[in-house]
Amino acid sequence: MTVHDFLENISDFDNLTKKEQVKLIAFFHCVENNKQHFTANDIKKEFEFNSLLTPSNISAEITRLKKSKPITLIETKEGFSFHRTAKKELEETFLGITHKRDVSNTLRDLISELKGDEQKKYLEEAISCFEIKSFRASIIMTWLLAIDVIYEFVLITKNLIAFNSAIQAHGKYKKITVVSKDDFSNIKESDFIELLRVAKLITNDTRKILDEKLGIRNSCAHPNSMKILDYKAIGFIQDLVINIIKKYQ
Repeated sequence: MTVHDFLENISDFDNLTKKEQVKLIAFFHCVENNKQHFTANDIKKEFEFNSLLTPSNISAEITRLKKSKPITLIETKEGFSFHRTAKKELEETFLGITHKRDVSNTLRDLISELKGDEQKKYLEEAISCFEIKSFRASIIMTWLLAIDVIYEFVLITKNLIAFNSAIQAHGKYKKITVVSKDDFSNIKESDFIELLRVAKLITNDTRKILDEKLGIRNSCAHPNSMKILDYKAIGFIQDLVINIIKKYQ
């Protein structure tokens, strides 16, 4: 896997701390070039080559990684290398199967917590798709599950009143009054997310998560050249399960 492949599939890289960015770029630099050691200059070149905002002091970030606990980096005559444990964790997260198994188990643990048969079906399909490496399908099914959970959340009486009031305030769907789940089909998903915010049924941070995931879901739902790798699906599923499905079911 190249540094470019990694960056193409990590949507929130710019939001990571500079220390975490340097760690991940260093790791994939070593993976791509099949090497054990790297220098601060190697990392600087990777940031510049991939059109990233280069940290002002890469050496200082590397020093922080050396001093971090548990230890991440070791300094040698050839440069810096990853401590065995840190390297193993990164390989399992981005290159191995342990993390994918954890995600599958996390999803399967949720099945017994869901009440609706439709939601259980969506979750079963998302798990099956992920496990057979149909990552686009797993993303789409997880999105459907998350939206279905939110539909059920909105249909709680007090939330429904607030949502219908938001419709009137928003103006675009004034002719619609939501009474049942089928009524949501008349509202675009992007507008549905905005109406949730207007109704104050979700926070602005939740809106950002949903907007981001809707964009990924839309890309997965149409033929295109975008390559979906396993860790892209893992991040998508984890984010929705932890921040949306568990919260609103």
